[in-house]
Amino acid sequence: MSTLKDQDRYELDPDDGLRRAIVGDWAPEKHLRLQKYVDITRAVRRKFGGNATYIDLYCGPGRARMRKTGEVGDGSALVAAMEAGTHVPFRAIIIGDLDPVNVDACEARLKQLVTCPVRSYKGTAEANATALLPTLNPTGFNLAFLDPFNIEALPFSVIQTLAQAPRMDLLIHVSIMDLLRNVRAMMGSGKLDRFAPGWENHVNMVGTNSVLMMRIFSYWRGLLINLGYKISTNIERVTGNRNQPLYWLVLASKHDLADKLWGEVSEVGIQRRLF
Repeated sequence: MSTLKDQDRYELDPDDGLRRAIVGDWAPEKHLRLQKYVDITRAVRRKFGGNATYIDLYCGPGRARMRKTGEVGDGSALVAAMEAGTHVPFRAIIIGDLDPVNVDACEARLKQLVTCPVRSYKGTAEANATALLPTLNPTGFNLAFLDPFNIEALPFSVIQTLAQAPRMDLLIHVSIMDLLRNVRAMMGSGKLDRFAPGWENHVNMVGTNSVLMMRIFSYWRGLLINLGYKISTNIERVTGNRNQPLYWLVLASKHDLADKLWGEVSEVGIQRRLF
């Protein structure tokens, strides 16, 4: 049975009778950058003979309606699948979500769209990352899109697990709004430990929320670098229609070309950058 919270976040899509999400009107910009990165890495997928896997551990139901404009569009997994399909399709698509209804809806929509295998996992991103890792081809290329609702849903262990794959690009959504509003509460409750383990030994806790947020974010990027990742300097800071900061999109890759490619992707829209 749907809860009131579910009713505020989801509804049935009259086109196919499956669940769709209700999201902020900035979602298309995030998906546009994902689409452009999938497009611009087609040569990489071709280099691996099409042996590339797309991973989406916060897949949602695969369709969404913008809360204010009413526009309906595809979710991240479908956006990535359709873009790859126009050039060099993914050999496999892996989706996961904590909500099993989301997984079923997204999987059904993907199977109407692609001919490659679609593998799905239901549960936490942490558990799903652990389960899918052994299924990845050790000689293939992987792109993981991590798009959680909040900071708490993105434990660093998810990234650590995915990083064990030899070739794993990560496109990560980090919620500025959540971190800015709740950074002190997260520090006091221990919730920040999962997102940025060890922060308390490296982060000065004196300062405004915005200062603390930047220190935590800088430390978190350092954790990625310690895993062997290069972090693109083109970190996109996406803002809302009142210029309020919403989230960062961070590209982490282990090859030098990714930064150049993400620099081109970053030009798809005008947004304020961190640097």
